[in-house]
Amino acid sequence: MKNFINKNLLLLGGILMLFISCMAIWGNLVDYDIYRNGFEITANVIEAPENCDDISSRGGFCKLEYNGKIYVEKAGNKFCHLVSGKNKVKMLTNKNFSELIFPNEFNDFEFASGFLLLAFALFLIIKNFVKK
Repeated sequence: MKNFINKNLLLLGGILMLFISCMAIWGNLVDYDIYRNGFEITANVIEAPENCDDISSRGGFCKLEYNGKIYVEKAGNKFCHLVSGKNKVKMLTNKNFSELIFPNEFNDFEFASGFLLLAFALFLIIKNFVKK
């Protein structure tokens, strides 16, 4: 078993990277669709960070309500000021109301990073077969 893993480490790493890149691309495609084709709504702020000064880029979650459905969104320090101390916030959603994103939350680099991961995964997989 150990010999099999050592001989196919590039292949296993490539398959893992392929899986991760596909998940990243799918999530970015959903956000891109909302960013380009979605429409603006006003959601009620149920719970939000009180002080944005202590929020890191990965923290600061808020609960929003729209159409009777509760959404938990990561505000982080970039969007904390939009929800902190507010009763309502403008958001973007798709036609099914299944996702909410903050206006200008979509970043072109995030979209490209999924494809960069995909290219690296394919490189690892091809490198494994060329090595043999």
